[in-house]
Amino acid sequence: MEYRKSIADYIKARYAILVIESFEEERVLNELMIISKELNHNLYLWNSTQGVMYNGNVIGEKTFDLKVALDFCETKAQEGNSKNIFVFCDAHNYLTNSSNPIYRRRLKDFAFNIRNKGYRSNCVIISPNFEINNDLQKEITLVDFPLPNRTEVKRIISSFVDSWRNVSNVKVDVDENLLEKFVDAAIGLTTLEIENCLAKALVSDHCLDKNDLKDLLEEKKQIVRKTGILEFVDSNLDLSSVGGLNTLKKWLELRSHCFRPEAKKFGVRAPKGLLLTGVPGCGKSLTAKCVASAWNMPLLRLDMGKIFQGIVGSSESNMRLALKTAEAISPSILWIDEIEKGLSGAGGNGGDGGTSTRVFGTLLTWMQEKTSPVFVFATANNINGLPPELLRKGRFDEIFFVDFPSFEERKKILEIHISKLKRNLDNFDLNKLAKLSGEDKFGKDVVLAGAELEAWVSDSLIEAFSRKINGSSEADLQMGDFETTINRLVPMGQMRKDEFIKLRQWANQNAVSASVDSASHPTGNESFLGGRRIDF
Repeated sequence: MEYRKSIADYIKARYAILVIESFEEERVLNELMIISKELNHNLYLWNSTQGVMYNGNVIGEKTFDLKVALDFCETKAQEGNSKNIFVFCDAHNYLTNSSNPIYRRRLKDFAFNIRNKGYRSNCVIISPNFEINNDLQKEITLVDFPLPNRTEVKRIISSFVDSWRNVSNVKVDVDENLLEKFVDAAIGLTTLEIENCLAKALVSDHCLDKNDLKDLLEEKKQIVRKTGILEFVDSNLDLSSVGGLNTLKKWLELRSHCFRPEAKKFGVRAPKGLLLTGVPGCGKSLTAKCVASAWNMPLLRLDMGKIFQGIVGSSESNMRLALKTAEAISPSILWIDEIEKGLSGAGGNGGDGGTSTRVFGTLLTWMQEKTSPVFVFATANNINGLPPELLRKGRFDEIFFVDFPSFEERKKILEIHISKLKRNLDNFDLNKLAKLSGEDKFGKDVVLAGAELEAWVSDSLIEAFSRKINGSSEADLQMGDFETTINRLVPMGQMRKDEFIKLRQWANQNAVSASVDSASHPTGNESFLGGRRIDF
């Protein structure tokens, strides 16, 4: 396995301190045992409850404290030409900024002696989430330890299924096709999580079949919730729920099959992602939710506000954890909403000691180099708040600009919202409503945004309901209600007209219009819709 060879190479090269970030301590230890046997190294293990152990037996008396344990391990390292791997399972708790600095100093001394006194030894720290302290930054080497790959997951599930296949009172209905579906659902889980899910499914009804796939999918949601940074977004919407944005929807539809194994065999690269910017309230966030359902992929919302915390180093660690989680349950969609708010200090003037810049650097590097099928769906309202490095080619497959809806798009949006109210569309003149919500009513370049159209429909329904409770014979929603409530609206496009003109000027040079040109619609007379046009 590639990661096993990588760890072995570090050990042979005499790297003094390796840090393996993983929640699977038992699995890491098993790999280190295999490596130690292959390299003919002694393997010593320390944890804070038992002290130093060798071959499962405690050999270091009263070595519960990390400093005492390091003293003991250095004594062992000095013995002749012995080759040793010293594994520390709880050391990360002693090496934080808030802990006693004597522990960091002692570990640095040990690393120095390994390099300069010829000790044929290495220190390996296993940690679920290691906080890199400035004292140790140049001493440690971070080693990736991935979750079980497809082959390993299949082996774990097959072993579990086979162990119960001939047990009385237990029904196992898993063929090769269903086994592959179990593997698909379990990718991104740890060995323990997979085994626990299967055991739970078996205990609940003494049966293991296709109905138990939901348990594995639910466990993935638990992984996301436990990070406290990502949110698993459930959505039953599809792209038909988005009014307009036909160019964007066609672009997404063309890429909906690019995550399949046959696409990879054909030579198609998995799409990296897109940046959706433009006018607030015009469907950017809604589109993200709809894509997840249309592509049948989990949608993970990254809350940039939760990335930044008070402890030095934790923000960078939080970003790495979020990205690692998204990769773990891939193929997935990582939705970064209003990305400019989280990266506002990335230019070096944020007054946060460079934290924003480091977090931004972590994100940029990952976006450029990621190989896992994670589609980044980023949205932004204020393009001026984004660092220019994020916008260059290679970060995203495309940058789309969402402007106010055109005449035809407003018709479609109104149709969707009126239909949700279970009203007969034949009772409404959608052409007239689309005109009422546009330049005919408010003046040049001023129309209602999608969110404002939704609010207009809601206000009109309230108007109709007020007549109902007052005993009116015309108690249902009608055209007159829309004509009444439109006069109460002050469009955002009117209040921020100059700002949106500048935004369109930027889009005409740097982004693709998410909508079909309004000039193609004979009833549309709008002169806006920023962004370049592309045809499919």
